[in-house]
Amino acid sequence: MASSQRSWSLSSLPLDLIEEIFHRTPAESLLRSKPTCKKWRHLIDNKRFIYEHLRRFPEQRRFLRIDETVQVMDPVRRTRSETPIPYELQPLDNIKAMVHCDGVMLCMCSDMGSRFVTLSLWNPLTRHIALIQPSTRFTTSDHYGIGYGIDKYRDGYKILRFSDRRYFEIYYCGTSSWRTLDDAEVDWSVDFRCQGVSVMGNMYWLAHRFFHEEEEEEDEEEDEEEEEVESFILGFDFTAETFMEVWFCPPYNYDDENNYLSCFDGDRLSLLLQDKEVPSVIEVWVSSKLPDDVSFTKYFRVVNPGLPWLRIDRSETASHPVYYIAKSKRIVAWCENVVVLEGGRLPVCTILYEIDEGGVVAQHETERHEDNDYIGTFLCGYVYVPSLVPLP
Repeated sequence: MASSQRSWSLSSLPLDLIEEIFHRTPAESLLRSKPTCKKWRHLIDNKRFIYEHLRRFPEQRRFLRIDETVQVMDPVRRTRSETPIPYELQPLDNIKAMVHCDGVMLCMCSDMGSRFVTLSLWNPLTRHIALIQPSTRFTTSDHYGIGYGIDKYRDGYKILRFSDRRYFEIYYCGTSSWRTLDDAEVDWSVDFRCQGVSVMGNMYWLAHRFFHEEEEEEDEEEDEEEEEVESFILGFDFTAETFMEVWFCPPYNYDDENNYLSCFDGDRLSLLLQDKEVPSVIEVWVSSKLPDDVSFTKYFRVVNPGLPWLRIDRSETASHPVYYIAKSKRIVAWCENVVVLEGGRLPVCTILYEIDEGGVVAQHETERHEDNDYIGTFLCGYVYVPSLVPLP
């Protein structure tokens, strides 16, 4: 006797129900689903669906790191995938820095020894790359940022370029055109170690202002000038197309080499500070919601002698940790560390740390290199959210 049960499949469901299911599906799975059905492909490629999916998945964070391959780490499942480095981003020495926005990476590449830079947009999930044609040559002294105005769906993304020479210009991805902004006299400098973070369509960097304070000698014979440094967070508003200063003064016992700026909860900034003398103290500060008037509050503090250095080398080219702050007052960081083995061997390991207010609660070694053959590009580690956002 034939079964009376009706066969069922996902494709037989109404399209609005399929769309709701897809909104709850990770972007990686959606990409794999596109060849399955023409109706699904049409839905997944729809720009309205893409941005709504991105809005519902702001916390689908992945760690992206480029070594000899492109490595993507799921910090929750502790799974890692590897794909070849795109031809446009090779060789390894080319990659200088990246900035993330909506699953798209703004990549700055330069040949070793060259002062000129190639700028491109790259979606690591779809593996699409779009080169940005310069108005004038991009250089290694330039700073870059990516964001959008009030309506990114209509106007598209914008790229900011400025330099220490106070040259400012904006690239409009929707029209593939540059516009030079009015030069302005500024008294700040962006920290060259900070590549910036894009949050809610605007860019933010760690910055400094240098000034001299005159101190009178006890004998009053001469005045001595002492250079003072004022540190703050610099922002760029892509709607108004102007810079803005977000004031924050770190505690005295920290220095800028161990300050790390990131995104928190999708719509705020986080600032992680580690003691400059010993790694036993870490503080985490978070901002109010952006882009309104920004204020910072201390989120939590960790004091534990077992804390690792999140940045083992203090040189200019040293590794910056890839991290995010979880809502449960927990640091999740993917960074390098040195392990001492028998015979004095010092292999460099890439380790996934989980740190709460009590100290390290978990650590997982994901990679190991011998110190004499390791040339990983540590600066290219980032937190990003996989998306199907198309490139211009």
